[in-house]
Amino acid sequence: MNPHTNPPAEPPADPAGTAFTGRSTGPGATPVPGPATPAAAGPGTGPAAGHPRRGAPVERSLPAHLAGPVPRTLRMVLRYDPGAPYEVSLSFPAPAVLADGLEVEDGGRAEDGIVWTVARELLAEGVHEPAGLGDLRLRPAGAGLTRLEFYGDGGVALVHTDTAGLAAFLAEAEESLPAGEEHLRIDWPETVEALLRHANRS
Repeated sequence: MNPHTNPPAEPPADPAGTAFTGRSTGPGATPVPGPATPAAAGPGTGPAAGHPRRGAPVERSLPAHLAGPVPRTLRMVLRYDPGAPYEVSLSFPAPAVLADGLEVEDGGRAEDGIVWTVARELLAEGVHEPAGLGDLRLRPAGAGLTRLEFYGDGGVALVHTDTAGLAAFLAEAEESLPAGEEHLRIDWPETVEALLRHANRS
């Protein structure tokens, strides 16, 4: 999917019978450097980890309500590492097999499931207003929820999650590394020549 494709004129409907026939299995929107304006902190539905130390990674799990003929609630894991200051990892953990015939749908490791890499700025915008032009788009959904729209070749998956939980994650990321200071964590080449050499190696 072209990440620069313009969004539909109207957001997808979210009837109970909305079926999802395809889902992206690779990274989503590529982070775009830029200052973020995180939402105010609020109580999340994930584990309360208090306030992280400055420069410490942040992780929070939130319930994700997937629309469809049989609505399901999954676990969505958000991770922020100041070492990659502009991006957030968003994943749905893989199943965990606890015993023969006993499997927990989202009980596995987050990194073994479906993972999207998105801009912290995109999440910060999406809790207040429609945001995103790529495989992942966000918009307020009312009733204290934020809607995440995952676009794939086979359709679109509509997921609702707790806005307060997203805001709390963003507030913790802000404490770990304030918006506007991301560039201080990047080892920029000192000269144009060094920058070109780095680009050629990439």
